[in-house]
Amino acid sequence: MRRPNPNVDAVIFDFAGVLSTSPGALMLHHIEASGNGDDIDLMSFMGIILGPLTEDGDHPWHQLERGRIDFDEYLAGIEPLWRSAGYEAFPTPPRSDDLLSGLSQIPEMIEAARAVRNAGYGTAILTNNIKEWGAWRTLWDADNLVDVVIDSCEVGMRKPNPEIFELTVEQLGTPIHRTLFLDDFPWNIEGAEAVGLQTMHVTDPVAAAAALLDRLL
Repeated sequence: MRRPNPNVDAVIFDFAGVLSTSPGALMLHHIEASGNGDDIDLMSFMGIILGPLTEDGDHPWHQLERGRIDFDEYLAGIEPLWRSAGYEAFPTPPRSDDLLSGLSQIPEMIEAARAVRNAGYGTAILTNNIKEWGAWRTLWDADNLVDVVIDSCEVGMRKPNPEIFELTVEQLGTPIHRTLFLDDFPWNIEGAEAVGLQTMHVTDPVAAAAALLDRLL
Protein backbone atom coordinates (compact mmCIF):
# COMPACT_ATOMS: atom_id res chain seq x y z
CA MET A 1 0.00 0.00 0.00
CA ARG A 2 1.49 3.33 -1.09
CA ARG A 3 0.06 6.67 0.01
CA PRO A 4 -3.69 5.99 -0.21
CA ASN A 5 -4.44 9.72 0.14
CA PRO A 6 -3.44 11.30 -3.20
CA ASN A 7 -3.31 14.79 -1.71
CA VAL A 8 -0.64 14.15 0.94
CA ASP A 9 2.96 13.05 0.42
CA ALA A 10 4.39 13.53 3.93
CA VAL A 11 3.50 14.20 7.57
CA ILE A 12 5.40 16.36 10.07
CA PHE A 13 4.85 15.61 13.77
CA ASP A 14 5.54 17.93 16.67
CA PHE A 15 7.18 16.16 19.61
CA ALA A 16 5.85 17.30 23.03
CA GLY A 17 2.08 17.49 23.02
CA VAL A 18 1.74 15.22 19.98
CA LEU A 19 4.09 12.22 20.16
CA SER A 20 4.61 12.69 23.89
CA THR A 21 2.73 14.23 26.79
CA SER A 22 3.13 17.96 27.30
CA PRO A 23 5.66 19.28 29.86
CA GLY A 24 3.15 21.84 31.20
CA ALA A 25 2.14 19.77 34.22
CA LEU A 26 5.80 19.07 34.98
CA MET A 27 6.56 22.77 35.02
CA LEU A 28 3.72 23.35 37.49
CA HIS A 29 5.17 20.66 39.72
CA HIS A 30 8.55 22.34 39.38
CA ILE A 31 7.10 25.60 40.72
CA GLU A 32 5.52 23.80 43.67
CA ALA A 33 8.71 21.87 44.43
CA SER A 34 10.65 25.13 44.57
CA GLY A 35 8.67 26.24 47.61
CA ASN A 36 7.49 29.37 45.81
CA GLY A 37 4.27 27.98 44.39
CA ASP A 38 2.01 30.23 46.46
CA ASP A 39 3.93 33.37 45.50
CA ILE A 40 4.38 32.95 41.74
CA ASP A 41 1.61 33.53 39.26
CA LEU A 42 1.61 30.85 36.53
CA MET A 43 1.26 33.28 33.64
CA SER A 44 4.03 35.45 35.06
CA PHE A 45 6.22 32.37 35.46
CA MET A 46 5.67 31.19 31.90
CA GLY A 47 6.19 34.66 30.47
CA ILE A 48 9.48 35.11 32.30
CA ILE A 49 11.01 31.72 31.54
CA LEU A 50 9.66 31.21 28.00
CA GLY A 51 8.87 34.67 26.65
CA PRO A 52 6.13 35.23 24.05
CA LEU A 53 5.14 31.80 22.77
CA THR A 54 3.44 33.18 19.67
CA GLU A 55 6.61 34.56 18.13
CA ASP A 56 10.26 33.81 17.46
CA GLY A 57 12.05 36.72 19.11
CA ASP A 58 15.04 37.71 21.21
CA HIS A 59 13.89 36.38 24.59
CA PRO A 60 16.64 34.26 26.19
CA TRP A 61 14.51 31.10 25.87
CA HIS A 62 14.10 31.71 22.16
CA GLN A 63 17.86 32.12 21.82
CA LEU A 64 18.41 28.94 23.86
CA GLU A 65 16.02 26.97 21.64
CA ARG A 66 17.90 28.28 18.60
CA GLY A 67 21.18 27.06 20.12
CA ARG A 68 22.61 30.58 20.19
CA ILE A 69 23.33 30.62 23.93
CA ASP A 70 23.95 27.98 26.58
CA PHE A 71 21.92 27.34 29.72
CA ASP A 72 24.05 29.52 31.99
CA GLU A 73 23.66 32.42 29.58
CA TYR A 74 19.93 31.80 29.54
CA LEU A 75 19.73 31.93 33.35
CA ALA A 76 21.69 35.18 33.37
CA GLY A 77 19.35 36.55 30.72
CA ILE A 78 16.12 35.91 32.62
CA GLU A 79 17.38 37.06 36.03
CA PRO A 80 16.70 40.75 35.26
CA LEU A 81 13.21 39.75 34.13
CA TRP A 82 12.20 38.04 37.35
CA ARG A 83 13.91 40.65 39.52
CA SER A 84 12.09 43.46 37.72
CA ALA A 85 8.83 41.57 38.35
CA GLY A 86 9.50 41.88 42.08
CA TYR A 87 10.68 38.36 42.90
CA GLU A 88 13.59 37.81 45.28
CA ALA A 89 14.06 34.22 44.13
CA PHE A 90 12.70 32.35 41.14
CA PRO A 91 12.43 28.71 40.03
CA THR A 92 14.04 28.05 36.67
CA PRO A 93 13.57 25.15 34.24
CA PRO A 94 15.60 22.02 35.01
CA ARG A 95 18.98 22.09 33.36
CA SER A 96 19.31 18.38 32.71
CA ASP A 97 17.35 15.67 30.94
CA ASP A 98 15.48 15.02 34.22
CA LEU A 99 12.48 16.73 32.64
CA LEU A 100 12.27 13.97 30.03
CA SER A 101 11.69 11.30 32.68
CA GLY A 102 8.35 12.94 33.39
CA LEU A 103 7.19 12.79 29.78
CA SER A 104 5.38 9.75 28.40
CA GLN A 105 4.95 8.51 24.87
CA ILE A 106 1.49 8.68 23.33
CA PRO A 107 1.35 5.06 22.08
CA GLU A 108 -1.50 5.71 19.67
CA MET A 109 0.36 8.57 17.98
CA ILE A 110 3.64 6.65 17.91
CA GLU A 111 1.88 3.74 16.20
CA ALA A 112 0.14 6.14 13.81
CA ALA A 113 3.52 7.60 12.84
CA ARG A 114 4.83 4.11 12.11
CA ALA A 115 1.73 3.19 10.12
CA VAL A 116 1.89 6.37 8.06
CA ARG A 117 5.55 5.77 7.25
CA ASN A 118 4.90 2.13 6.35
CA ALA A 119 2.17 3.29 3.97
CA GLY A 120 4.76 5.21 1.97
CA TYR A 121 4.36 8.73 3.31
CA GLY A 122 7.43 10.74 4.22
CA THR A 123 7.59 11.49 7.94
CA ALA A 124 9.39 14.04 10.09
CA ILE A 125 9.56 15.33 13.64
CA LEU A 126 9.84 19.10 14.02
CA THR A 127 10.47 20.26 17.58
CA ASN A 128 11.52 23.35 19.51
CA ASN A 129 14.05 22.08 22.02
CA ILE A 130 17.28 22.92 23.86
CA LYS A 131 20.62 21.13 23.72
CA GLU A 132 20.45 20.28 27.43
CA TRP A 133 17.36 18.14 26.77
CA GLY A 134 18.79 16.43 23.72
CA ALA A 135 18.34 12.89 25.08
CA TRP A 136 14.72 12.89 23.85
CA ARG A 137 15.96 11.83 20.43
CA THR A 138 17.51 8.63 21.76
CA LEU A 139 14.78 7.88 24.31
CA TRP A 140 12.10 8.07 21.63
CA ASP A 141 14.30 6.33 19.02
CA ALA A 142 13.31 9.26 16.82
CA ASP A 143 15.70 8.54 13.97
CA ASN A 144 14.13 5.12 13.44
CA LEU A 145 10.57 6.37 13.92
CA VAL A 146 10.61 8.97 11.12
CA ASP A 147 12.66 9.89 8.06
CA VAL A 148 13.72 13.39 9.13
CA VAL A 149 14.30 15.00 12.55
CA ILE A 150 14.53 18.77 12.83
CA ASP A 151 15.48 20.08 16.28
CA SER A 152 15.43 23.87 16.66
CA CYS A 153 18.64 24.02 18.71
CA GLU A 154 20.51 22.13 15.98
CA VAL A 155 19.33 24.20 13.01
CA GLY A 156 19.37 27.70 14.57
CA MET A 157 15.69 28.47 14.04
CA ARG A 158 12.45 27.66 15.83
CA LYS A 159 8.71 27.50 15.34
CA PRO A 160 6.75 29.53 14.37
CA ASN A 161 9.48 31.01 12.14
CA PRO A 162 8.44 30.16 8.55
CA GLU A 163 12.01 29.16 7.68
CA ILE A 164 11.99 26.09 9.94
CA PHE A 165 8.85 24.76 8.24
CA GLU A 166 10.43 25.34 4.85
CA LEU A 167 13.64 23.58 5.96
CA THR A 168 11.69 20.55 7.18
CA VAL A 169 9.80 20.22 3.91
CA GLU A 170 13.05 20.66 1.97
CA GLN A 171 14.59 17.80 3.96
CA LEU A 172 11.55 15.65 3.24
CA GLY A 173 11.71 16.50 -0.45
CA THR A 174 7.96 16.96 -0.78
CA PRO A 175 5.86 19.86 -2.08
CA ILE A 176 4.89 22.11 0.82
CA HIS A 177 1.20 22.10 -0.11
CA ARG A 178 1.20 18.28 -0.09
CA THR A 179 2.72 18.05 3.40
CA LEU A 180 0.64 17.76 6.58
CA PHE A 181 1.79 19.28 9.90
CA LEU A 182 0.54 18.27 13.38
CA ASP A 183 1.07 20.52 16.40
CA ASP A 184 -0.69 21.30 19.68
CA PHE A 185 0.01 25.06 19.67
CA PRO A 186 -2.35 27.18 17.53
CA TRP A 187 0.35 29.77 16.74
CA ASN A 188 2.54 27.05 15.23
CA ILE A 189 -0.44 25.88 13.19
CA GLU A 190 -0.94 29.45 11.96
CA GLY A 191 2.75 29.72 11.05
CA ALA A 192 2.61 26.46 9.13
CA GLU A 193 -0.53 27.48 7.24
CA ALA A 194 1.09 30.79 6.31
CA VAL A 195 3.74 28.93 4.27
CA GLY A 196 1.20 26.59 2.65
CA LEU A 197 1.30 23.45 4.79
CA GLN A 198 -1.80 21.39 5.44
CA THR A 199 -2.36 21.25 9.20
CA MET A 200 -4.01 19.35 12.01
CA HIS A 201 -4.34 21.12 15.37
CA VAL A 202 -3.86 18.46 18.06
CA THR A 203 -5.91 19.04 21.20
CA ASP A 204 -6.32 15.34 22.03
CA PRO A 205 -3.39 13.23 20.74
CA VAL A 206 -5.30 9.94 20.91
CA ALA A 207 -8.23 11.33 18.93
CA ALA A 208 -5.82 13.04 16.54
CA ALA A 209 -3.99 9.76 15.90
CA ALA A 210 -7.27 8.11 14.92
CA ALA A 211 -8.19 11.07 12.71
CA LEU A 212 -4.79 10.96 11.03
CA LEU A 213 -5.10 7.27 10.18
CA ASP A 214 -8.63 7.81 8.91
CA ARG A 215 -7.44 10.67 6.72
CA LEU A 216 -4.39 8.93 5.26
CA LEU A 217 -5.05 5.20 5.32
